[in-house]
Amino acid sequence: MTFLDLIIDAPKTISRKLEQLKFLRERPDFHPEPSAFHHIQIVTDRLIQTGDMDLIMAGILHDICKFDTVKMNVKTGWPTSPGHDQAAFDLIVSSSDITNWINSKGAFIPNVAQICKAHMRFHQLGDMRQSKRDAQIADWTRLGIFDKLQIFGAADNMIEDFDLNNLEKSFKFNRV
Repeated sequence: MTFLDLIIDAPKTISRKLEQLKFLRERPDFHPEPSAFHHIQIVTDRLIQTGDMDLIMAGILHDICKFDTVKMNVKTGWPTSPGHDQAAFDLIVSSSDITNWINSKGAFIPNVAQICKAHMRFHQLGDMRQSKRDAQIADWTRLGIFDKLQIFGAADNMIEDFDLNNLEKSFKFNRV
């Protein structure tokens, strides 16, 4: 299974959005890859190693709405896409074509949607007050996605190498 195998039968909405993302270049200090499309492909390829379809489908969909939400950051001069995580969640839960496609791949739609929605907030855990961090982790644990988010967060990080075999050693946050 490859990224290209997975998207071959993607709904037209997803195919169109992926095509647009080939033209979105992001801040190279966070995203050294050539485009948001390439980022999605790298993240998905990393997650294919897990064999977890929830993670794999979230890899494809987590940044799918970046082009829709893009704005220029006047401070950095690079594009940014605030709200792309919520937009991805909204797209997933509102489209029967997309939910049918996710389901056809053997993934659990609520997990995929919640991982997409939470992926940016997960990256901000280290900046939160301890009580807020604990509450957030408890919420994600209740939803059943916290362990998956830790794996997803590592795969989504383009600055550090992704090593599935040593992943648990790199987990920064424990369940509450």
